[in-house]
Amino acid sequence: MTTISDRPDVRDALARGDWSIVLCAFLDGGLSQTVIAARTGLSQSQVSRLANGQSRTPSIKTTKALCDGLEVPRQFAGLLEDASQEDDTDRRQFLSGSLTVLAAAAIPHSDLRDGQLLMATSLSYRQLEQRTPARSLAQPVTAHLSLACDMARRAQGKQRIRLAAAVAEIAGLAAWLHADLVEPGRARQFYKMSMNAAQQAQHPLLAIYMQGSFGQYATLAGDPVHGLRLLRDAAGRLPRSAPTTARAWLAALEAVALGYLGDRAALRVLDDAQRYADADIPADPVWPWVFPFDSSRVASYRAITASRLGLVKIAMDAFGQAEAARSPKQAALVAVEHARVLATGGDLDQACDLAVTAYDVGCSYESERVQQAVREFRTSLTGRNAQRITAELDDRLHSVYTTRST
Repeated sequence: MTTISDRPDVRDALARGDWSIVLCAFLDGGLSQTVIAARTGLSQSQVSRLANGQSRTPSIKTTKALCDGLEVPRQFAGLLEDASQEDDTDRRQFLSGSLTVLAAAAIPHSDLRDGQLLMATSLSYRQLEQRTPARSLAQPVTAHLSLACDMARRAQGKQRIRLAAAVAEIAGLAAWLHADLVEPGRARQFYKMSMNAAQQAQHPLLAIYMQGSFGQYATLAGDPVHGLRLLRDAAGRLPRSAPTTARAWLAALEAVALGYLGDRAALRVLDDAQRYADADIPADPVWPWVFPFDSSRVASYRAITASRLGLVKIAMDAFGQAEAARSPKQAALVAVEHARVLATGGDLDQACDLAVTAYDVGCSYESERVQQAVREFRTSLTGRNAQRITAELDDRLHSVYTTRST
């Protein structure tokens, strides 16, 4: 069957790197910019700039995302079919992790600290997590954590403190994986372990980061009251010398928790987060934060907060400005939140299209968290008109209760 990417004009545009023509062809074919953004993991504003010709030089990473999301063979756009091509940023990130692991294997144990060896492996697991089912990683990460804990118990003095920091990082990753599996007991267990280890590491920012992550998890898991309590306590313990990234991040998380509680004070807190982000001096992030907290990140949290408050216009504007999600699973969760806004605004057709796309991603990566988010979205839709529009989504959701013959 002939597809849009098989059309001569589209093939020619792909070869020339003219994504304006390519995207307009898909838009004319019935896809909206919102659906394209959800499928590719890009922000809607990125898709809009490319479609309008305002952005003409997408990076290799963006080109790959467009090809994969729109089911365009990569070679049509001049890319290799394997994952060896990366843009400069991705290459630096990949090499910083993979080469460290290779070096760790080659350097004599006496020349490399145990904590560095553990962290190198942890970094590899974190990179794998973005495109690997959590169920596949949970067991090896738990085993890695067990090894780190055993090494920390045997260590003495400063070495024990350094290893405690490694334990905190690994336990935080284990918590994240079990959150994706929707195993709240295990997730809470590992988050608490990460907080205790961070305190033993005697690094105040690490302890605050882990508590903030725990508070974010509690909010998104449906317990915003206690999430808010954790977040405010963490913010109250920030030292005066704390980087503005930490203050912006915690303020944004507090706003989301308030949004889940239906408290419009969240908008004021978001303004605080924006002021902190604007005041941040461009520089390398201060560990344990590994990212700059700029306006596009604040917009991501503003979109979720406004969605939960039912503020459609604010949410839609924020989704257009938000930073693109860094992994397919995260992009799917954002898509479900976007679907909530669209449904609130009365656009049920597009909302359900987004939810279907997100559910397919959740199934592909075996993410119970994504699938549950889609189920909760569907439950929020009521009325006879909704039943007519949600037929395709309902079929997807019902598939988990049926058996298929092979």
